Parts: sequence; C-alpha cells; structure tokens
Amino acid sequence: MRHLINLISGLMFVVITTNTAVAAQGSIEIKTEVKKVEITTVYGKKKVREVEAKTVVPGDELLYTVYFKNIDRVPVDNISITDPIPKGTVYKEGSAFGAGTDITFSVNGGKSYAAAEDLTVTNSKGDTRRAQASDYTNISWVFKPKLAAGKTGTVQFRVILK
Repeated sequence: MRHLINLISGLMFVVITTNTAVAAQGSIEIKTEVKKVEITTVYGKKKVREVEAKTVVPGDELLYTVYFKNIDRVPVDNISITDPIPKGTVYKEGSAFGAGTDITFSVNGGKSYAAAEDLTVTNSKGDTRRAQASDYTNISWVFKPKLAAGKTGTVQFRVILK
C-alpha cells in the first residue's frame, strides 16, 4: 500500500505559515512544525537550540519537522511524503533526515525525483552540471517499514532564509 502526502510550506517575509494536506484514504495524519535554529557560542562551545519561529530574517536557519501518524487499524508501509522547499529559502545541504526512509530530491518542481548525487541541471546555454543544494525545489521521503496502527514517525529538513 502506498500513500502520498503533499506538504505545502509557505514562507512570507517574516511570518512563517504551513499548510498540510491529509494522506490519501485518510489513514495517515500529519502535522508540520517550523522552528528557528539558533547557534550560540558560550565559552568557546557551540550550543544549538530550536526556538519558536515567530519572526525570521534573511540568514536565519529554519528546521521543518513533519510528524506522521497511522490512524488506520492496520499497519501501513511505503508511506511517501513530499515537501517543496519553501519559496525564499535554500535547502541546507545534508539536512534531510528520516529514519527508515529513502530520501530523494527534485530540481524541477516535483516532476521527477532522484538521489542528490544523480541530479543535474541544465542552464540556458545547454550546459549541464551536477545539481547543488540551492537547485533543489522539493524533497521526498519514502518510509519503508510498516507503521503499526497508532504509531508515529518524523522526517526533517533545514533551510536558510534568503
């Protein structure tokens, strides 16, 4: 059984909004949370903490966490979650995470997905190069294990506000 969850994450200058759509057949419930990542240095040691993202400014790092829960009575497997990189942000390379997931990216607005190392982009002159994190438009996770009834999982990624 394959379920598709499309997440639409919007970013407006200093206010972050997220809108999520429910999974097909209503068996997966989702919630998206956005936090601002603050890195401080105390006595020469870096301290990273996540705080509420009430307002953000260019250069801020944001952490998107998608919580998903099986609200069906039976286990569900191959759960597919897709999320666009919010407008006005750039994906932070290497930050996509999801235990038990296969993670792929898109550089064409979600029309096709591939592993990061397999993505290429072509410029207006027809020259092709390997895609960089700043070229990514969407992320996709496929959660492989069976998710038992009532159980939850999470996937995450980070972006930098332009």
